[in-house]
Amino acid sequence: MNPTSTSSRPHRTPRRRALPAASAAVAVLAGLTLTAGATAPASGAPATPSALSAPASRTAPAALVHALPGDQVFPESVAVDPATGRFYVGSVKDGTIYTGRVGAPGDLRVFSPAGADGRTIATGLAFADGRLVVAGRQTGQIFVYDTGTARLVSRLDTGLRAGQTFLNDVALAPDGSAYVTDSVAPVLWRARPTGGGYVLEKFMDFTGTAVSYVSAPGAPGINVNGIAADPSGRYLVIGKRNENALYRVDLRQRRVTPVTMPAGTLNTPDGLVLRGRTLHVVQNQPGSVNTLALSADFGSARARKDTADKTFAFPTGAALYKQRILVVNSQFNTLGSPAAVSGTTPPRLPFWVSELRVPSP
Repeated sequence: MNPTSTSSRPHRTPRRRALPAASAAVAVLAGLTLTAGATAPASGAPATPSALSAPASRTAPAALVHALPGDQVFPESVAVDPATGRFYVGSVKDGTIYTGRVGAPGDLRVFSPAGADGRTIATGLAFADGRLVVAGRQTGQIFVYDTGTARLVSRLDTGLRAGQTFLNDVALAPDGSAYVTDSVAPVLWRARPTGGGYVLEKFMDFTGTAVSYVSAPGAPGINVNGIAADPSGRYLVIGKRNENALYRVDLRQRRVTPVTMPAGTLNTPDGLVLRGRTLHVVQNQPGSVNTLALSADFGSARARKDTADKTFAFPTGAALYKQRILVVNSQFNTLGSPAAVSGTTPPRLPFWVSELRVPSP
């Protein structure tokens, strides 16, 4: 089916409302009581077994915790406005988009409620110039919002549905184009701005390239996942979760090549965050953020520091604001997870986003 695009006339979504559980002075996480704005003590913060077992040298300083109310949130990605520190987090379970502010755990509210504009799932998010781009996973849809008004700017449709597509993550290039990964269909999608809307196109078909897709149930079938854009507009870096690999996409030549790095550098790479030539890779199973140094041509990488924190719980996405990093704790490995992985242990409530200092080598 051919991808289609729909530029929607701006319309107002329901008024953003404060969330009592998030704006209250106290947030409770798995038996740990945190006063809003306080840091999580190392001895009692929520943690996965893998994070707790990490070597002490890899453990980051205490984190701020942003609580997301609701017992079925299962957040996946985060995007931040670099000018204001306002960030956005989406729910994979029902598509709710929350907004908060870096450094202010009590300042959290709904930006766009579940089901608004037909959005029932929110995976990857990206922000630039007042626009928030949201990937809709197996719905095959991409949503673009004006963050000043919470109005829908465009809704784009790949024409593919569950079993055919898995729109996963988003990166915005300097020209305003949004590149969206697909973990099931071997396609890199591009939402290109045109006037007041966007046009969706297949930017690259990975068939016959260095990126080889695998069709399999569950996590082994998650192919290309995280994505980050070079601020010069020349390259993209994409992560392939089921290979623990990175690839460089040359946007001028539309060519993809492996990023060379020592074997074993990555483990279950998910969200990618790029600042200059430093790439922060969120890793699900180790429960860490692996910081890599990229070469000038983005063709090779070397590990600089692997950071774990006791507040990490199957982290999936991250965003940078000045010297702070926000890390989303999806808890996809728990009971009720809508993801390709799950578990039998109930998730710790409420769900949360960790805020730490940016890892420095």
